Amino acid sequence: MIVPNKVISFSESIIGKMPIIIRRLSKQDMTVKELFFTTQDYFEEIDEFIYSLDVLFLLNAIKVDFDKGVVTYVRKD
Repeated sequence: MIVPNKVISFSESIIGKMPIIIRRLSKQDMTVKELFFTTQDYFEEIDEFIYSLDVLFLLNAIKVDFDKGVVTYVRKD
């Protein structure tokens, strides 16, 4: 589920779904709830969405304001 393998294709893996979140956040900052509702069609379960956010956060690709619940894309230009 997290990484592609013999059974899970790249597009079905978490790594393959992370660009969907990045594309949304590159346009505007969103709350976690807004982000989920705008991307939920791409994720089978909410845990895939949370795993994607976790990996993006660990890679410093997104920032999260935990007080406001707002997720921001970290531009690395």
